[in-house]
Amino acid sequence: MQAHPQLTLALDQYNAPLNFRREDGGASSFAGASIEYAQLVARNTGLKFQFAGSTWDEALRKGMAHEVDGVLCARERPERKTRLNFSTPYLELPIALATRPDHPAARTLSAFAGQRIAVVRNTVRVPVLRERCPACKLVEVADVQEGAARVLKGEADGLFDDLPVIQRMLGSAGQLKISLLYYYSEAATVRFALRNDAPELLSIVNKGLAAITPAEHELIRSRWLAAADGVHVQRELPLTPAQRDWLAAHPVLRVAMDGGRAPIEWRGEDGKQRGISLDFLHRMEEMLGVRFELVPSKSVAEQLARLQNKEVDIVSAITQAPERRAYLNVTQPFMTTPIVIFNRVGTPPPGGLGGLTGKPVGVSARTSVAGLLRHDWPGIQAVPTDNFQQAADLLRSGKIEAFVGPLITGTHQLVEQGASDIRVAGETDYQYHIGYGVRADWPELLPILDLALDAIPRTERDAIRQKWATVQYAHEIDYRPLGALLVAVLVAVVFIVQLRVMVKRRTAELQQEVSMRRAREDEIQLLNAALELRVEQRTMQLSRANDELRLAAEQLVQTEKVASLGRLVAGMAHELNTPLGSTLTAATSLHDLVREFGGALASGGLRRSQADQFVQQCQQACGIIERNAYRASALIDNFKEIAVDQASVRRRRFGLAHIVREVVATHHNAWKGTPHRIVVEIAADIELDSFPGPLAQVLSNLLENTLVHGFANHPGGTVRITATPAGERVQLSYMDDGAGIPAEHRNKVYDPFFTTRMGQGGSGLGLYIVQTLVSGVLGGAIALHSEDGKGTRFELTLPLVAPEPTAGTASATHGIVALPATASAGYGSA
Repeated sequence: MQAHPQLTLALDQYNAPLNFRREDGGASSFAGASIEYAQLVARNTGLKFQFAGSTWDEALRKGMAHEVDGVLCARERPERKTRLNFSTPYLELPIALATRPDHPAARTLSAFAGQRIAVVRNTVRVPVLRERCPACKLVEVADVQEGAARVLKGEADGLFDDLPVIQRMLGSAGQLKISLLYYYSEAATVRFALRNDAPELLSIVNKGLAAITPAEHELIRSRWLAAADGVHVQRELPLTPAQRDWLAAHPVLRVAMDGGRAPIEWRGEDGKQRGISLDFLHRMEEMLGVRFELVPSKSVAEQLARLQNKEVDIVSAITQAPERRAYLNVTQPFMTTPIVIFNRVGTPPPGGLGGLTGKPVGVSARTSVAGLLRHDWPGIQAVPTDNFQQAADLLRSGKIEAFVGPLITGTHQLVEQGASDIRVAGETDYQYHIGYGVRADWPELLPILDLALDAIPRTERDAIRQKWATVQYAHEIDYRPLGALLVAVLVAVVFIVQLRVMVKRRTAELQQEVSMRRAREDEIQLLNAALELRVEQRTMQLSRANDELRLAAEQLVQTEKVASLGRLVAGMAHELNTPLGSTLTAATSLHDLVREFGGALASGGLRRSQADQFVQQCQQACGIIERNAYRASALIDNFKEIAVDQASVRRRRFGLAHIVREVVATHHNAWKGTPHRIVVEIAADIELDSFPGPLAQVLSNLLENTLVHGFANHPGGTVRITATPAGERVQLSYMDDGAGIPAEHRNKVYDPFFTTRMGQGGSGLGLYIVQTLVSGVLGGAIALHSEDGKGTRFELTLPLVAPEPTAGTASATHGIVALPATASAGYGSA
């Protein structure tokens, strides 16, 4: 991006509302949905785009020749991928076919065979037309304005382009209409086409597109893209090449249809087949490019027999049943209807199928209802009927108590027959899922039909059903005879009188019970008052105990401070004794040499060899004095810095290795007489912006714990301190190979005042202070890993830049920071 501060995108400037040149702007002023997407990508990534407008043909030529960095509003094609990379889609658009208003209606693209279709040259729509409507005559134009003009002049019959572009054209021309919307996945996706010699550009643009929010997508669509309602829609199915080959090899499919199941499917008085099932078949014919040959049948049994004998390929309007699976596969349902109960008007409702047990009930022989009732309701006496007319006659004659069948066919035939004496009296738990049955030896056909059914929009499905369905419900109230009602009223009056007597008696009992409860409530209130007083007294006692415990803790902390100061001073004095003793010895020797040299010089007996020897001895003494003075000065600086850091929460930038080695140096006196050793493996370039004092105190406490507890009775151990950078943090690892921590103590090591050395100098504050400082002032985390007899490891995860301490953190850790660097605690039981 630094090497390419500005990029050029070519575009079709006549492609409103996707991308076009503003009429009121300059040569570089463009607008449209694609322009706004490019601006959002520029905002999200930092890229800067300039636009070069022309015809689409010229824009594509520039992109393929790499004269520009990319082309806006492009579709992916194999021949273009040799020179261009394509981004993820940012729009998906249907293609619209616009015609003159007097053009005959058409439902499919193939219906325009032999007609002249205007299309912008070199667009993705050209191969779509050549592949999906090879008989169409293409009129290639430079832009949509030219295409619309040719249609209006009669030089073309239709204009094929993106729906928003056609809609914008209709708004200006006003003499065209949209006849068809064509959905084709490859042609629907709009992308950035980017030069393929810069693969970084594709990655950047895709990231910019991914960062566009749903709200921003919706804003662009609402501003530039409008929906087209009431237009025929053809959806190109995502068929595989093998499926297309199969359909080409089977252009005619035979369908067995029932002639007596209105409105699903039936044969009218004119002998023509009609119904919901047939409309769905016609719709699938358009999608699949095949022809369904209808084979009339008198019953479902005849339909299934024809399928088993391979006389037909498909059975229309069928449901699956276990006994049919060997020779029949059923598609997804194209409609679902509930199975309900019909009976005579005036007959009490049965109250569901359970109310029909032991009674004769009519069932349709054309459906699978009979099998369901035999399995789930064996007590019902199922009486097969061939059609609803037969069932109605049986109901009227009293030979059956009710009829169970699909709601949609039953209500439709009730209306057709004018049967006002039969009604819907109840519902069942069953539903009738109606699909198309396919020969089991043609497994290729089932997924093809499922794809076609799935592609029919919900609005179109509902329109087909509403075209044929007539559902009417007759709700009747089952009135009781008037005489029975009067008897019930008399019974109610007698009951009310008895109820009043009972209520008076019960009221007196309740009043007595209320008095007793009030007395008990008074007793409870007295008990509650006494309990509250005891709780208050106990709370005061606990408060005093907490204050005393806090005071004891503070006194113990101060005691540890003094002990730490004593150990610090003792260690410093011991370390200084060696260089100071050497310095004093060298100075005394030098004094004697000077006195002897002066006496020899005064007596005149000084020889040259004596002078040379004197100079050599003086140089040696001065060297000893100088080295030990520097060593003492370094020790004092080291101890001073450690003491200052430990005495205050002072923030500064420091090298981690330097601080760790300073802490180790302060413990040299305690460790030098032992067989143990400390190894520091920390890179010199790791720096922290943090608090060195608390960090030094953490390490000091860990070293003290190891020496006192981990290496107790240990012949020789090693402490290893390492550090590993991890992004914005550093992993500081403190490991020893000592005694380890027993399992029963590991979950208590950070508890204050918990120690296994009670009465032996252990305060139980060491690891409590460590955990508090690491998680508080230093802003990190600490983890313990230990096994009994296999050593201990503390993992400290510290930020390279410590957080600013809050007032609460500062006050909570103020006393702890000043605690002794060697506060003793039971190892693993601090």
